[in-house]
Formats: sequence, structure tokens, C-alpha cells
Amino acid sequence: MLYKRKQVYWIDTVYKDKRIKECTGSKSKKKAEEYASRVMRDLMIQDRLGFKDSSKFS
Repeated sequence: MLYKRKQVYWIDTVYKDKRIKECTGSKSKKKAEEYASRVMRDLMIQDRLGFKDSSKFS
């Protein structure tokens, strides 16, 4: 879910019992949606490959 707070979009969602709440850094809804998609894609890839720490995946 995306929401706007002080002109900037934020992500607030849950993936596999883990809450993801972070600023997209964008005032554009389209760019915020793209960022949210990348975040979710990266989480799914990390999960599939067995990474526990996101710093190992960059």
C-alpha cells in the first residue's frame, strides 16, 4: 500500500509476516509505485535465494 505523507509517498505493507514501512523518497506516485515494486521484487528474490540480510543482496 502506498500513502502520501507531507508530499512524499511511503510504502506500508507486509511480506511473509515482516512489515515493510519506508519512505520512497518520491513526490511522484508513478515513481513511488515503481520503487515499491522493486522493493517487493527484491524481497521475493532474497527469499527465494535464502538471503537473510538485505546487505548481502545488492
